[in-house]
Amino acid sequence: MSRKMVAILLSVVFTTSVLGGCGSKGSDSTSTAPAPAEEEVTTEQPQAEESTNVEAKAGDSATGKTELADADFDTNYTPKQESYEIYCTYKNIHSWYDAIKCGIDAAVEDFAQKGVTVKYEWYGPAEPDAVDQVNSIETARGQGYDLIAVDVNQPETTAKAINEAVAAGVKAATFASSDIDNCDRAFFVGNTDNYGDGCALAKAVCEKMNGEGKIAILSGTMGAASHEERLKGFYDTIAEYPNIEVVDEQRDNDAVEKAISITESWLQAYPDLGGILCNNMSNPVGACQAVKDAGKAGEIVIGGMDHDLRTLEYLKDGTLYVAQVQNCYDMGYKLIYNAVKSIDGESVEDSTNVGSTSVYAEEADKYIEMLYGE
Repeated sequence: MSRKMVAILLSVVFTTSVLGGCGSKGSDSTSTAPAPAEEEVTTEQPQAEESTNVEAKAGDSATGKTELADADFDTNYTPKQESYEIYCTYKNIHSWYDAIKCGIDAAVEDFAQKGVTVKYEWYGPAEPDAVDQVNSIETARGQGYDLIAVDVNQPETTAKAINEAVAAGVKAATFASSDIDNCDRAFFVGNTDNYGDGCALAKAVCEKMNGEGKIAILSGTMGAASHEERLKGFYDTIAEYPNIEVVDEQRDNDAVEKAISITESWLQAYPDLGGILCNNMSNPVGACQAVKDAGKAGEIVIGGMDHDLRTLEYLKDGTLYVAQVQNCYDMGYKLIYNAVKSIDGESVEDSTNVGSTSVYAEEADKYIEMLYGE
C-alpha cells in the first residue's frame, strides 16, 4: 500500500473516531484474560479494518525494522524442543506494539524454517491497567505456557505476579519499554535507557529554544515506568537551562485526543509558549496536530517519542523538531530467541539493550520508507 493510501485511511479513521488495534490473536481483548493459543501465529500483518483503537491505525503497517536492528545477531541456535508456547502481555493496545510484533513474527518464522513451532499469545488491554496485567499473568500461569513475557506496566504491582509465576515453575521475562529490578525474571530485552531518551529530547528542544523561554510537558500515563523515567530526564535536563520555565505538565494517558485538548488549552493560556516535550508515542501526534491547526507549526519546538507515521510526517514538514525512535523490531525478535534458549535451560544475557536514536527532518523520509515502505 502506498504512503498516500495509508494517509487517507488514517484520516478517515481519525475523523470518524473508529476504535482500532492489533489484528493479531489476543490483541483485540479488553480486560478478559486470554485462553491458550491454539494455533501458530504467523507473520501475516493485520488488515486496517481489523484495528480497534485510533492510535493503532498509524502503526498497522510498520515493519519496526530500521537500521538500528542488529544485523550481527547470532541466529544459529538449535532448539532442544520441537515446539514452544509463550505468553506475551503488554501495556495496552497501541500501534507501538505492532512494530514489536513484527520482530516476534520474524523470529517465529526463523524457527519454523528450522522445523520448530513457536506459538504465542499476544495480549494487551484497551487501556493501561496494572491490575489487569497482574490478572492476566496469574491466569496465564496455569495455562501451560513455557514462558510468560511481560512489558511492565507498573513495576511495584507486576513484580509480585512475576515472582509467583516463577515460584509456580513458569519461566518469566520482561521486554520492551521497562525492566523490573530485583525480581525473578529470567532476562530483559528492550530499552534500558528511557531516562537517557528523555534527556536527549529535552536537550535537543532546549538548545533549539536557545536556552530560554516557556516549555510545557505532556507526561503520559502515571506510573508507567518508561514514561516516568523519560519525565525525570526532561526535568533533570531542563534544570540545566535556568532561563527555561516549565509552565505546565499534564497527563495525556497515552491518548492522542487528550494530548490535542491539553495542547489547545496551552496555546490559549501561553501565547508565547516556546516548546513542548512529549514522552510517549501518542502525545507528539496530538501536540503537533494542535500546534499545526493553530498555525504555529515551526514556531513552537516540539520533541517526542517514536515512529508513528503521523509523527514522522510532522517531522518531515517541520511541525515536530525531533523524534526519539526506538528499536522495536529487536525488542520482539531477540525476545523470542532468548525465550527459546531460556526455556531450554541455556544462559542468555541478563539485560539486552536494543537502543534508540534521535531523528530529525532530514531523515524523516528514510524512516518512513524503512518502517512503512512505499
